[in-house]
Amino acid sequence: MDTETAISVVLLEDEPLIAIDIEDQLQSAGFNIVKVLSTCADALEWLQNHSPDIAILDLELRDGACEAVAHMLMDRKIPFIIHSGILPQLHDPIFLSGQWVMKPSAPEELAKAIHAALGQPASF
Repeated sequence: MDTETAISVVLLEDEPLIAIDIEDQLQSAGFNIVKVLSTCADALEWLQNHSPDIAILDLELRDGACEAVAHMLMDRKIPFIIHSGILPQLHDPIFLSGQWVMKPSAPEELAKAIHAALGQPASF
């Protein structure tokens, strides 16, 4: 996948090593990581002026659960993937609107989930 047609991804992850690992894996798979954010407040602010193709979010960031972010993504019709070790039943039903990939995950699982959320065939 070339950079001109790469899918733009915003990553919401508050664990620096996990964020670096996911960012590297997705960039290697041809995705364009446009921003990595570690708080819901930063994500809400950033999303007011930016529209990635898709978002990957952990349920809990440094400043709490990401319900407001998920609602904003839904309102703006930006698909999202929940990448978390927490079970979906334990949180707001808004999170059931996204694709789920449980942590830890294999690199290809996130790539497949991105393509599925965007209604595209996996390109690998």
